[in-house]
Amino acid sequence: MPSLNLKLDEPVTLAEECFYFLRRFLQPDTTLTLESTAHSIVKLLPEKAAPTNEFWTVGTLFIELAEQIPYNHPSQHKLARLVQCIGKSEKVFYQFDSGQPYFVHQRLKEALVDQQSFPDPEFPMQHVNLQAFVANLDDLHIFGTNYTWAIWAQRDAHEEDPIEKEHRAVIHDSVVLGAAQYILWGGQGFFKQVICPGDVSSYDLRCWTPGQRYKSKAALSLDRWHFWRDGFNAVASREKEKEIEFSQECKMVALKAANMMDALEMNMTF
Repeated sequence: MPSLNLKLDEPVTLAEECFYFLRRFLQPDTTLTLESTAHSIVKLLPEKAAPTNEFWTVGTLFIELAEQIPYNHPSQHKLARLVQCIGKSEKVFYQFDSGQPYFVHQRLKEALVDQQSFPDPEFPMQHVNLQAFVANLDDLHIFGTNYTWAIWAQRDAHEEDPIEKEHRAVIHDSVVLGAAQYILWGGQGFFKQVICPGDVSSYDLRCWTPGQRYKSKAALSLDRWHFWRDGFNAVASREKEKEIEFSQECKMVALKAANMMDALEMNMTF
């Protein structure tokens, strides 16, 4: 694996200090352990850090680095594991006076919501890389067992009509690559939710509203799983080229995602 050339666009004091450890930890040949790196970063945080602006800064730092790490680089998983490890610290647990606990990774989740948008055509791979990071967070259940972001990614890639914008081929290429990350990095957990969704809130069902091309109900179902798989197969087999020209990389990754979806269904349906 090649070394990572990570950098900060607008460094601030806390981010600079955390970045020093993160840059070393994320290299393929690092000697830093997961636990030691998490401990070093936690030491930099203020007491009762969870709801603070300082913790927001750390969250945005993780996002900024995730956008720079190639989607297929193992450091995407390392970064997500580090988030998980930091979340075990008492410093990032906070309880309001009402007794209501503050979600440990709430600030990171809020920062991610701000970043979840269509790809920038000038930097399309940032979107793909970020989806790989979120897919790893989902697989580790950092935000619980809700796969809303994974569903949104599949909806954007397969259920929505192609956008009428300049550079739409570049944008849709990145959207499909981004959607594939949830299958390749966390497909097994994702499929578990398909075959055993449990209780789904009315709020989640509203969030899971399908795009124009999917005509069934808003649910995480096997039928919808098949629709997404067929979408990846269509990209891989060039059936969509009349609408959009996909890159060879996108076609290759789409085929991997479709094959993974078939394999998961075949081997996890008892």
